[in-house]
Amino acid sequence: MKYLTIDTTTKVTAVALAEDGHLVGEGFLHTTKTHSERLIPMLDQLLTATAWTLQDLDMIGVVRGPGSFTGIRIGIATAQGLGQVLNLPLIAVVSLDALAWAGLGRTEDIVPILDARKNEWYTARYHWTPGAEKAECLTVPQAVPTHQWLEQLKQLDRPICFVGDAVAKSKEQIEAALGERAVILPEYVSLPRGAYTARAVWQRWSETGVGDRVEPYYIRFSEAEVNWAKKEELLRRAEHE
Repeated sequence: MKYLTIDTTTKVTAVALAEDGHLVGEGFLHTTKTHSERLIPMLDQLLTATAWTLQDLDMIGVVRGPGSFTGIRIGIATAQGLGQVLNLPLIAVVSLDALAWAGLGRTEDIVPILDARKNEWYTARYHWTPGAEKAECLTVPQAVPTHQWLEQLKQLDRPICFVGDAVAKSKEQIEAALGERAVILPEYVSLPRGAYTARAVWQRWSETGVGDRVEPYYIRFSEAEVNWAKKEELLRRAEHE
């Protein structure tokens, strides 16, 4: 079964082509260009390099969040558009679940951290049992202040392997909190990759065998939604005064 995966939930544009869970090719760009500028050209180049066509695909996988609100919408819209034109099922996975695959085979707890701004991370905690086909989720996805999450991890008293786009700029903060128990992987391993999404998508397909109704997974409200809610609250108060 041949499929395409798309991940635009961070500043990285990551696409992949895979067959029956095995990576055939992937594209990775971490530049100043936007996802809308990078995504389709990357996909076209990847198809050309693998000698595949869109008509060869049997399904499309997409990462639905959490992450950048704009990036999530671009990835989902692209997947939905292709799925509708090609009449293909869509499989949606969570960004943190996909990143857990970066720690496959490791003995530490795997903690993805994605930049949620406002001194917060989107994060979760996973553990790989030897021989397991999927990481066990020990702490569900959440948006949490960075210092609060590090304090919680510190109390666990076990090694923690960090992955995700927030690792590089938070390295000193992490190591100050956890010391030698903090394991920091290189960026080329810890950043979102098409290979991780391809594994996560195949795992979900193997479990369900049916397509998903893809909806964004934001975890928290966007800034625009927060401002709108505040405005509505002020209007309601004014009406009652």
